[in-house]
Amino acid sequence: MAGNDRLTMSSEADGLIKKIITVLDLDINNSRSRPTVLKIAFAKGFKHVKGEPRDDFGGSGWTIPAGVIAKDTDYLLYKHLMINELQKPIDDKEVDQYLLRYIEEGLRVMNEEIDQLSPLENYMIKLTENI
Repeated sequence: MAGNDRLTMSSEADGLIKKIITVLDLDINNSRSRPTVLKIAFAKGFKHVKGEPRDDFGGSGWTIPAGVIAKDTDYLLYKHLMINELQKPIDDKEVDQYLLRYIEEGLRVMNEEIDQLSPLENYMIKLTENI
């Protein structure tokens, strides 16, 4: 079955993932923390970017292992969500690049949201407010 290939994020995104894991009070050593943040970031990026996501992030940070973001039916769902949003057919290699671009955008959106929180606000609650 299909799944994302290995993808290299920007070094800025790698730092943002660590920050978000800490803010969400996830265990940095838990192997599921990064994939959880990546999936939330994809959703945030997909929601906030209309049309083509930016493609100027660079790629010298953490390498996302194959199949970590999406595989099998999840991968197919993500692919068709992106096809619908972009209004054009995309092949599997392009799906991976769009996944990465939406994640990069989403991490930056999440970082902005975190920076705008007051000291008394909880980001986990903020994430669930507009669902």
